[in-house]
Amino acid sequence: MPLMKQALPGTGMPSSNSQKSAPDRISALPDELLLHIMHLLTMQEAMQTTLLSRRWRNLWASLMWLSFDAAKFGSMRTYRKFVNNALTIRSSLPVPVPLDAFWISAECDNSDDSLDYSDIHPWICHALNSKAWALGILKHSGPKPLSMQGYPFPFTSAYLKILGLCHCFIDDWFAQNLSSCCPVLDDLDLMSCAIHVTMFSSTTLTRLSITSTQTKKDFPTEFQYLVINMPNLVSLSLEEIPKRNIHLMDVSSVKTASIYLFSLSFGNSQVQCSILSALSNATSLTLVSPSVYEDVVPKVLQSDLPRCGTFSKLKRLHLGEWFLTGGCYPLIYLLRRSPGVEKVVLQLDTSGADDYDRLPNAIAEICSPRKEATMTFGCEKLKKIRIYCHLQRDKRAQIIMLILSTHISPLPSIKIKPLPV
Repeated sequence: MPLMKQALPGTGMPSSNSQKSAPDRISALPDELLLHIMHLLTMQEAMQTTLLSRRWRNLWASLMWLSFDAAKFGSMRTYRKFVNNALTIRSSLPVPVPLDAFWISAECDNSDDSLDYSDIHPWICHALNSKAWALGILKHSGPKPLSMQGYPFPFTSAYLKILGLCHCFIDDWFAQNLSSCCPVLDDLDLMSCAIHVTMFSSTTLTRLSITSTQTKKDFPTEFQYLVINMPNLVSLSLEEIPKRNIHLMDVSSVKTASIYLFSLSFGNSQVQCSILSALSNATSLTLVSPSVYEDVVPKVLQSDLPRCGTFSKLKRLHLGEWFLTGGCYPLIYLLRRSPGVEKVVLQLDTSGADDYDRLPNAIAEICSPRKEATMTFGCEKLKKIRIYCHLQRDKRAQIIMLILSTHISPLPSIKIKPLPV
């Protein structure tokens, strides 16, 4: 049965007659309920309700959550015109309407055009002047990161709590102004950005997430430190930030930390970083790095181990291949200092398996134990260990199981699983 007939009352009348005689009950609903319904529509659909009747004229402009998605348009030009028109209508209302959230997705599959920051700046100003507490440029596919240089710092607001930026140029000017101009900012998400910051400092942020652009021309020209000093931070996520020697200064409140490093994460193996030693209060800790046979990252992380205290609150530990060296010395070292750990995830990448097969000193690198790693100890609360690897090719999983069985008593449940796709 067609959906229209299912929705009509069983009067026995033709659909057209039923529609003509039915009262307009939807228009009789209060504004609050109609606006709630509009939240389920795209912005184009919401604005089209203006055509229904005088009752609906510009009712959409009272929406407090605005989301403009360029993927819904045939070209970036029509998208740009649509957003400008929508915000002009909102600005012309006799009574200013506040905003809660304002989201931009500036990525259009059907267009070679892209937005420049000069297009977006007025939109950001409109949102913040409307007291939005959440704002985001969620997608941007331009040829280069959006740069705010040459404009007054846009994110100046006593209301902004959540900020997400995609494919933007982030430098010390941005970081310093953000800290001083957004006194209640709580959540910052920098997605695929060009990170040229040397110091991130904030007393208000509780969540920070940074992923870097993968375009090498947007990388810094030389290695510098990236210092993060945020005493009230609770959640930290850093992923493959190139040419930044990461140093966590005061992150003593962090409960959940997820850090992914790669071959360009440190300038050399002598860099003095503070990562593990700064996260002793974490309950969930992920630290993934490239193959243990790389010269730089594993050595920098190992040099940080002696500075670690006791991870008394740690429940979940997820490590990448850097833990393999010296008979899994880093893994054993951390387990000794994590009396409450309940789950351990060990991630072995395919590239590391290839290195193990072809490098002459690969076996010795894994199987040569250090003195402390030879002593047996117990992990009373540890219930399961999961080893993720290429099941058919990675010979190292069995070596890890042997090492763990030698040092941990009683041994928890250990399962080898395929790497997530």
